Amino acid sequence: MTLSAPETSADNEPQPLRRRFVWHAASAVGFSILQQVLGLLRQIMIAAFFGVSRDYDGYVVAYSLAVMAVFNLSGVFDTVAVSRLAHIRERDGDDAFWRASNRLLLQSLVASLPFAALFIGALWLTTPIIAAGFTDAERTLLMTLGWYFVPWVLVILPYYAMAAHLKAHWQFSWVFAAELLIIAVSMIALWLRHDTILWLPVAYAIGYAAGALLLLARRTLKFSDPAAPRVDFTASMTKQYLAYQTVNANGFAERYFQSFIAAGGISALGYVGLIVNNLSSLLTFREIYVVPLSAEAGREQRLERMLRGLVLICIPCALFIYVYAEPLVSVLFQRGKFTPQAAALTADVLRIMVLLMVISTVVVPLERIFQIVDRLLFTHIRYGVTLVGTFVFQWLFVFYLKWDVQGVAWGWVCNGVLSLAVVIVLVRRCGVSLRWHGILANALLAGAGAGIALAISWLVASKYSGWVELAAGGCIYAALLGLCLLVTRHRWRWIIG
Repeated sequence: MTLSAPETSADNEPQPLRRRFVWHAASAVGFSILQQVLGLLRQIMIAAFFGVSRDYDGYVVAYSLAVMAVFNLSGVFDTVAVSRLAHIRERDGDDAFWRASNRLLLQSLVASLPFAALFIGALWLTTPIIAAGFTDAERTLLMTLGWYFVPWVLVILPYYAMAAHLKAHWQFSWVFAAELLIIAVSMIALWLRHDTILWLPVAYAIGYAAGALLLLARRTLKFSDPAAPRVDFTASMTKQYLAYQTVNANGFAERYFQSFIAAGGISALGYVGLIVNNLSSLLTFREIYVVPLSAEAGREQRLERMLRGLVLICIPCALFIYVYAEPLVSVLFQRGKFTPQAAALTADVLRIMVLLMVISTVVVPLERIFQIVDRLLFTHIRYGVTLVGTFVFQWLFVFYLKWDVQGVAWGWVCNGVLSLAVVIVLVRRCGVSLRWHGILANALLAGAGAGIALAISWLVASKYSGWVELAAGGCIYAALLGLCLLVTRHRWRWIIG
């Protein structure tokens, strides 16, 4: 986890600070692994209960709109509320901190109902677009499903506000515990009632209610000093929220094209997205690299070392998933209503999407440079290019070539390549110059070593099927990669620093 730690020699950084960063990095990654394991278990339950179906397609569409309208406020709270609360506590003391935090909690409680109304109104207005390829009956189900999201929407804003309070106090362990509790309680609720897709958002709402109670128990309720300075978060949070809406246009465009693919295709994309997003999140270490990259001295060298390390990790992971996609999907999801046909379709999509995983792993640290050097205009340019690419590539693969769900996946991959090219150019405009030949050399080395290891493991594992094939292939592959790590240890020493 020291891939992104600053070099002591390059930056003259004290060893205690370096150890503190490594500790937080290890803690964040450890929590990520546990959270994503539990999240994967929950998704396995969902796959067994609802399979690849038009009902689950509707849930994915409704959920994506909820993310655009409400759930992306998580980023607003983290970006605006947490930093301002921490600053108020340090500058003005606890009384001012509690007054600001109480006001934030009250505003989130009051705003919950208008945001629930916003979600229902947005669903009603946009259904002709995001569900253009659905039948009238399927659109009716989508609208009905939206009402079952309302309890989830009502509880999530107070949850974000209390989480912001604890994060500003550096009590991240309680927020981590709440997230784990949310997953566990939602799994229990879903296990008890799953006869219809309508209960799925209700299960999530029950989970978030349990998480909010845990945060409230830790935060407690405390009256603030009326004489303390008054702080209003509304203006700054509104600006940040509106800035996020530039991303939503791309989401609407994607849902429009996806509504025309065969029933179950959106479900397959959702299950694949879970696997790819979880792995990408692990590979980017919950974006802890933003801190070390903030220091200008040695920034290019640190970013280059990060990228060299990331390609050495993500390319072997992607190649393994590509080769073992079918047994992986079968072992994870093929049970209950998730049929062998659904597993084959999902595996086909997964083989395509692993390419996007490699691209996104490289793009994420690159585009955070825009935030660090305060060139947010470049972020909007990147989103604009992505929106244009969505229309071009999705029209090409879905409408013109008629590749159905595989066409959607290929459109995402092509758009990812385009976005990567644009981000590389814009990063250079930020004054950050990278030696790409070294990064590409590491990518080729990772591909060659992983390719040889996969060929050997496949010769043995292909004699079996299911979990035995996956376990045998994975163990042999991991052992061979371990040997490769020993051979290339000098590269890792340079990357880690």
